Amino acid sequence: MAKSALYSIPPLSWLFSAILIVSVVLSGFLSLSYASFLKIDEVEAINLYGQRTMSPERVKSLTEVYLGEALHDLDLKEIQDQFLAYPLIRSAKATRHFPNTLDIYLYDVLPVAYIAIKSIMTLDDKATLLPLPDKGMLYNLPIITEVSTDLRSAEIGTIIPDETVQMLVNFLKIIRREHQNIYLDISEVSYDRRGIKLVSATHGTSVLLGNEDEAVLNCTILSKFIADETNSGIISPYQYIDLRFERQIIVKERNSR
Repeated sequence: MAKSALYSIPPLSWLFSAILIVSVVLSGFLSLSYASFLKIDEVEAINLYGQRTMSPERVKSLTEVYLGEALHDLDLKEIQDQFLAYPLIRSAKATRHFPNTLDIYLYDVLPVAYIAIKSIMTLDDKATLLPLPDKGMLYNLPIITEVSTDLRSAEIGTIIPDETVQMLVNFLKIIRREHQNIYLDISEVSYDRRGIKLVSATHGTSVLLGNEDEAVLNCTILSKFIADETNSGIISPYQYIDLRFERQIIVKERNSR
């Protein structure tokens, strides 16, 4: 009678088999997990904060290309630079909000004034020439008038070299900070041999403030005069108010009809 042959598997072979089986299972699990991760990581929502100047069409063109992209693969600097290419955006910050949201924080330029050159445009607090917002004239801003025709060649994004324009921008910047009620009631501002002239948006009153060195001080006097005349905080409805003479306020009543 033939004897049965018994064979034993060496311990190392068992260990190798176990490792192989675990590796196959783990590899499959990781593959499924990675595939699932890629799907979860797709951009499904884009939040835009602090944006007031761009049209919905411009926003859509700048953002919709990222929908469905892997969030972790996005080049955040490239996204920021695309928004910064729009002249009315001063700063941009893009951040990932896992699992599937892109957040973009924007800071708009706040113009100081409108200016009429080739068309109505805006100026920031450094007298940089900027376009109107996509949505049109959104701001309650004074317009600088009677400017040199030489400015028609000025390019968007460049600082206006004209000294008069720069002086008026600086003046408006100070008035916006120190006498906001007056600033908000200016429809026009200009400069000629009589100095700085304002026109009230509410009543059309002309206000003569004198030269640039006197104008800011005279606005303080004008502010007190307004407070004494009315509780509304806006320029009184005279035909004109003249503050060019020391310690005097000359006013002319409107002609009654």
